[in-house]
Amino acid sequence: MDLRDLDLNLLVVLRQLLEERHVSRAAEQLGMSQPAVSRALQRLRTLFDDPLLVRTSGGYVPSARAERLLPRLRQLLTETARLVADPAFDPATSTQTVRFHGPEPEIGWFLPPLFARMSQLAPGMVLEVQSEPREHFGQLERGEVHFVLSALTPATGAGELHRTPLAPLTFALVMHANHPLARGELTLERYIAARHGLVSLTSRGGGLLGQELVEQGLLAPGERLNEPLRLSSFSSIAAFCEHSDVVFRLPRRFAETLSRGRALVVREAPTTTTLDRPQIHLYWHERFHRDPMCLWIRHQLKAAHGQSVDTEH
Repeated sequence: MDLRDLDLNLLVVLRQLLEERHVSRAAEQLGMSQPAVSRALQRLRTLFDDPLLVRTSGGYVPSARAERLLPRLRQLLTETARLVADPAFDPATSTQTVRFHGPEPEIGWFLPPLFARMSQLAPGMVLEVQSEPREHFGQLERGEVHFVLSALTPATGAGELHRTPLAPLTFALVMHANHPLARGELTLERYIAARHGLVSLTSRGGGLLGQELVEQGLLAPGERLNEPLRLSSFSSIAAFCEHSDVVFRLPRRFAETLSRGRALVVREAPTTTTLDRPQIHLYWHERFHRDPMCLWIRHQLKAAHGQSVDTEH
């Protein structure tokens, strides 16, 4: 038969009839009239080409086929109810994997406190973190990760993405302890004239600093900073600073962590822009917006940093 012709409500009536073995009692349990249940029984007999309920001197009894149908019918309707019900998520028993992507500074800032909460509340879950350079908003669109931490704005596909702000992104400078900029007044002119190191996660174009300087008229359009060093990750910054005169502008919290125990100095970055301070956002795709596991993770990430989720959009 063509399943498009099947009325699921008939199967609900059939289960009640076979369990009650009485039309009036089945109608009462279903909240239907007795004539409506009787008509449904006639349609069911035609559908199955079987009497289903057989009248005897002691009342109705299921036919042989109905006896075989009842356990399968109960299972089918139970599974159907589960199919359309809200999916359950129990962090205490979940073994799901949640996948994040983001630059190393943001990963090291936001995810360890989240993992601490997961270890306590959801010990069977796995936190998978990716920080290798790639176009991470595309990963969200393809469903390869659940979340992205970024201070960038997606160039395309923003209509399918949701985000919530986590923290403003503030910068500091990291350099060798004997670097000329490690002492004295750190003017914008001295800073611009320095040799700069750049972490380019996309390996395309210049850094944010150069863009800001052009926007402020401190560099001519097309003019570039002296950037003799470009890296694709943050892992070797400290070693390069200790063995050269390059200066890196990095997220402040990351710069302070990076310099501990090293021959490095962290200094306040000169103001290079009047633009609004960039925000680090948590991004996710519409496909995971209502997923209960992802919803729980969003709440836990915010709770881990003492924030609410009221600003999600």
